[in-house]
Amino acid sequence: MAVPVEDQILHSNSYAVSYRLLGDADRASAVSTVAAQRVRQLPEDLSEQWLEQLTLFTVQQSLHPAPRSTGDQTPQSSAEESSKRSDVNSSLREALRRRLDRATPEEQVAGSLVQLCAYPPEFVAGLMSISTEAVVALAAVIAPPPGVSYRDLGDPALTGSTRPAAPPRYRRRPHWSTVVALVLVVLAVLYATQFTGPRPTLREEGGLGSPAAISVESPDVAADADMSTAITRS
Repeated sequence: MAVPVEDQILHSNSYAVSYRLLGDADRASAVSTVAAQRVRQLPEDLSEQWLEQLTLFTVQQSLHPAPRSTGDQTPQSSAEESSKRSDVNSSLREALRRRLDRATPEEQVAGSLVQLCAYPPEFVAGLMSISTEAVVALAAVIAPPPGVSYRDLGDPALTGSTRPAAPPRYRRRPHWSTVVALVLVVLAVLYATQFTGPRPTLREEGGLGSPAAISVESPDVAADADMSTAITRS
């Protein structure tokens, strides 16, 4: 598959991955621009693999962005923090980046194309010259958790989705019968403590009638006992 003539095709494929990983349109656009430029510079023997290389460049640039000059670090850091606070999916993106950072290049490519770009595994298998089963196994490195849709991590301006990728978790309120049962238990405890009379004292029970036995053990015996216990446990 030859490299597309139009840069927009390169940018669209790269942006679909970078935005889902970063959650910021400006940063995702910058990543896709760099990735597209690197694809244009591929040697002829790799130009047929432009989609795999584009995806790999995009993932690596999203995980490890190029360092900026000292003067640009402060505003960039402030913008990133502001974007993270306003992004309801920021924790999911961070988890996704951590999993991709630990993945192999093949897993990064297969996972991004199948899970993030929604390419069919059969299509990706043809690109990577491996079996469909192998693609599915590689893509499982970033398989979404139950109830999570990576589509909702995309740019809302393109996907039309403004809902969080992971459904919010609501705390379940206790049923009225549970509350009633707890009240009855508390009342029963109060009744038992208030109306059953005073408890017998220790002297009445004979607790102070006999002296407590004190065990004295030499240090050597104690050490042997500890060693015996350690040997038994091992």
